[in-house]
Amino acid sequence: MSRFSRDLMLSGLGGLLACGLAVALSLWLVESTILGPPLPHPLITLLLIITLGGFSLAEIPLMVFALRRLAAERSGNPGLIWGLNGLYVFFAAIYGVPVLLITGNVGSGLALCGLAFVRFATSLLFVRETRQ
Repeated sequence: MSRFSRDLMLSGLGGLLACGLAVALSLWLVESTILGPPLPHPLITLLLIITLGGFSLAEIPLMVFALRRLAAERSGNPGLIWGLNGLYVFFAAIYGVPVLLITGNVGSGLALCGLAFVRFATSLLFVRETRQ
């Protein structure tokens, strides 16, 4: 395993950890009834899942393309690629946590946050260091 791949994996693991912390905090808020979900209606839950899930899935190929281009064009600055990769993996929480907090639907929120694992896997599979 090259240094680039190892550091890409570590930045993705950092994104997964941050995503897990955001999910844990929001689950604690919802389950402890400190924060009651303001819109627990099934139709609103479905609309949020479709909208936010669609954005999350549509973002995956775009971000993989951007990370690949950065790896090809900015090989002298790998920190930019690693930081963006960690943010890319973490961003699944930005789509899943609102579903948890707004609707209180734990299963749907966790499913959207679970896309962080898909993001992590796609970055490991498709982003490579370019040879010069």
